[in-house]
Amino acid sequence: MGGLAFDPRIPIALWLPLAVVSGMLLGLYGLASRKRLPAGRRLMVLVLMSAALALPLTILLNPLWIEPIPPPEGKPQLTVLVDSSASMATRDKGSTASRFEAASLLALATENLKDRFDVRLRTFAETTSAAGTSEFSVLPGRKPDGNSTNLAAAIEQSLEDRVQGQAILLLSDGIHNAGGGAGRVLESVEKARAMAAPIYVTTIGGAAEVRDIDVWLAVPQEIAFVNQQVPVNLIIRERGSFGGSLPVALTLNGQQVERRNVTLQPNAMTDAVFRIGQKQPGLYRYEFQAAPQPGEVTSVNNRATFLLRVIDEPVRVLLLEGKPYWDAKFLNRTLAADASIELTSVTRMTPNRFLVRSISRAKPPADPSLKAGESSSNADAATGGEKWKICTSIPSLFEECGGLQSYQIIVLGRDTEAYFQDDSVPQLKKWLTDHEGSLVCFRGAPAAQVSQRLNELMPVAWSASRESRYRVKMTLEGLSMGWLPQTDTETSDVLTALPSLATASQPERLKPLAVVLATTMADDGHPTPVITYQPVGRGRVVVVEGTGMWRWAFLPPQHQQQHDIYGTLWRSLMRWLVSNIALLPTQSTSLRSDKVTFPATEAATATLIVKDTAKAGKPPEVELSRDRFATTQRIVPQPVGDLPNQFRVTFGTLPEGQYEARVAGSADTAAKTAFDVRGNLSERLDVAARPDLMRRIAMESGGAVLTAANLDQLTGHFDRYLSDARPPRSSRTPAWDRWWVLAGLLAVWCVAWSIRRQSGLV
Repeated sequence: MGGLAFDPRIPIALWLPLAVVSGMLLGLYGLASRKRLPAGRRLMVLVLMSAALALPLTILLNPLWIEPIPPPEGKPQLTVLVDSSASMATRDKGSTASRFEAASLLALATENLKDRFDVRLRTFAETTSAAGTSEFSVLPGRKPDGNSTNLAAAIEQSLEDRVQGQAILLLSDGIHNAGGGAGRVLESVEKARAMAAPIYVTTIGGAAEVRDIDVWLAVPQEIAFVNQQVPVNLIIRERGSFGGSLPVALTLNGQQVERRNVTLQPNAMTDAVFRIGQKQPGLYRYEFQAAPQPGEVTSVNNRATFLLRVIDEPVRVLLLEGKPYWDAKFLNRTLAADASIELTSVTRMTPNRFLVRSISRAKPPADPSLKAGESSSNADAATGGEKWKICTSIPSLFEECGGLQSYQIIVLGRDTEAYFQDDSVPQLKKWLTDHEGSLVCFRGAPAAQVSQRLNELMPVAWSASRESRYRVKMTLEGLSMGWLPQTDTETSDVLTALPSLATASQPERLKPLAVVLATTMADDGHPTPVITYQPVGRGRVVVVEGTGMWRWAFLPPQHQQQHDIYGTLWRSLMRWLVSNIALLPTQSTSLRSDKVTFPATEAATATLIVKDTAKAGKPPEVELSRDRFATTQRIVPQPVGDLPNQFRVTFGTLPEGQYEARVAGSADTAAKTAFDVRGNLSERLDVAARPDLMRRIAMESGGAVLTAANLDQLTGHFDRYLSDARPPRSSRTPAWDRWWVLAGLLAVWCVAWSIRRQSGLV
């Protein structure tokens, strides 16, 4: 019901004296006009003059007519979100029903709220799916089988078809594993809060006990020389306690190569090192298989695939350093220890004196005692010899080294401007673009003053600054490269625990095609690139910022678990550059899968490189086979940008299984690759409920935490939320801007003036 209120246009302290003065003047006028007008006419004049004074004073008080606005018609909408991911199939200790069954019963109970809400049901896993009200009764019979839980998408998609001021009831165990972590979920909660949609949560489940054997490889693929031993680090995690030892079998093409028993530690990780070698070049697919144990959640993760690509010619690497540095010394040692690399290192000792060290690899003779799949007892690749030379000029240096075209990778240290003057930079660019070479600057800017021509090849531009120290953290793009050993912890945090690096030149801007693989945090809080690369023609240029990385090879006792990081990082970088870009001299075609293991939700992809540019215009088809050639399909590669000989092979989203791809009609060992597709096992393994995250969702959205016992209190919580967040609204109609009020006031003034004039008072 409406009512009258006042909102004065002037302060009351000013209005009251004005009203008193107006009344006094009117009284004096009445006394003065007693003898001049008859009593009847005098009364009429006083009444009209009183109205002429009272009406403006009343308007100055700004009278308002307040009319309450009724709330929107209809019931508010309540969306019930029921988690249907695989983790909801868990039966917690002491419970006879699964989490999904418990959530379904709670969803059925919300039908009692239909008198207050328009109740709608949605189930969600990776995405949400709307369900009609008729499906409430059949909900308990559905099977929770979603591959992942995306709480963020569930909340946002529920907000798309609603008006502001509605409510959400979230029934879940709170396990968000679709990427982005809790931060991604809370971003969606902020959107719900902005749309006045409180989220009420009920956490289903607790800290469930899981019994499982999980097997994976620190490095899932390697390149080795013929007859070279390759150490393969197998990591086994035991969830729960099975006791005793675990049989682990190593197979090649279905044939058992080795079998050993590994003693496990309850609820801990155990390492087992296998050594593998082959006598012939080619691609070899090994599989580690742990024996299934009674009571395991799943046996899918009991196996791990390892790809070994054996070559009979080494990868040629040229390392150029401007002065003797510790970083160059330890990088030399790391690369020289890799039997698949033929290394030439050059150190500038004085302006006209260059020390050249060459390590050649002789092709090892075939070992007749080494059967297919067996590891050689003397598997170290033969060293052809180590030579030392002194050169006195740059031209003679490159003549001795055979020229740039003899190498697949060139590594630049600091102060290398003497090696590449402006007249030789075009040769370096031609080597990158035409010979598919890879250039690595492993200590940031390769010169104190990078020339304009050389700067054009770099993925970043530097600016001088005071020396600072920092730690390294891999980006998502860097993690996808798989350069670091895979551990049970967040791989992106492994490098942050290692000794810091130092730099006196900061990357001030990235080039348009640059890709950042690792960053650090600058003083201003913005990430600064640490490892960056960009394509240059058919080749790539990689920049690793900072000095002092050699200290990663000498870690203190508290970091000994990362003692392999330094060597693994550089070996992985070398293999990535060779395997994904360059062709060895005897190779005509190269096919490489982008990963050894793809998740079932991600499209499997590979890169095809064709050496014969005449055939590159129409690339050969790629054959994809699954599980020992059970099925075969052909895929047409697509060109990559303007690169004439590089193609992208997209296999699409594939079901779980083992796959092999090969270039149709090619017998080249480099023209085939292999990979696995595996589902998201975290839904079945990481099943501990997250009431902490659910509580934050409720609190930060303006909702509340509910239990099965007090679910009926949702109505009261929502009404209190509406009273706080949405107070009653009303319309305010002022009098001073009504035309008829002003017209009436003017009419009163005119009538009073007219009567006074007729009476001879004006």
